[in-house]
Amino acid sequence: MTTLRAAKYFQAFREDEPLLARFRGSTDLIAYFHGDGDLDDKDRLYAALVRLAQGQHCSARLAHALLRYGMWPGLDHVYRRHLQQFGTDSAELTEAISVAFTTVVGRMDLSRVHRVAATLVRSTQRETTDEWRRATRERARVAGSIGPMVASRAGAQGDSGDGQPTGLSFAGELAVLRSRLDSIVGVDAGLVLAVLVLDYDQHEVATQLGLSYDASRKRFQRALVRIRNRLRGAASAPQRRSPSTSG
Repeated sequence: MTTLRAAKYFQAFREDEPLLARFRGSTDLIAYFHGDGDLDDKDRLYAALVRLAQGQHCSARLAHALLRYGMWPGLDHVYRRHLQQFGTDSAELTEAISVAFTTVVGRMDLSRVHRVAATLVRSTQRETTDEWRRATRERARVAGSIGPMVASRAGAQGDSGDGQPTGLSFAGELAVLRSRLDSIVGVDAGLVLAVLVLDYDQHEVATQLGLSYDASRKRFQRALVRIRNRLRGAASAPQRRSPSTSG
């Protein structure tokens, strides 16, 4: 919002939407949104930004940004409520809200909306919840599909393992590893095992799971980030000192 291009776009906004003419730039508008002011006036400004965001010009991106920052308290409420209710991964939830908000803005019919700000928040909340439920069902389907892949490759590997006397077969060690990964990445544990341990190609995994390659790759990368964060946390945690014994 502070680039020269954004400043140029905002000047064009002032000409296209007379309601914005009294603001010198983006920061003035955001300050007004977050300060005291007439709610009806703010709602009319939000409507103007929705019209601009629905346009085909590249400046629509700035209008989206202004809407997001203006409505930040409401979107933050959606985030906190959803995180508390569903225990969703924070990074995934942030992206889901972003996509939901963009979708809601794009399809909003201003002629049928009485309160723009309230409608944006409520619709974003509903869209995010619906997407979470769809994603949950999809993950359950994927979890059911990844199991046979892991079992098939584990059987092909046999029980040779890595030569360490653990007392477990290769399949048994996989089961232990998966149970540990489950607590970190949930149903994506099988995806991580298939790619990193069993050496499946990511394109092959995506095909077997009925996912696009991009969707499979994104989920795999997110899982890796969560695993790395858990390992960093464990490494930085203070170690308990064993009680010393005296003779």
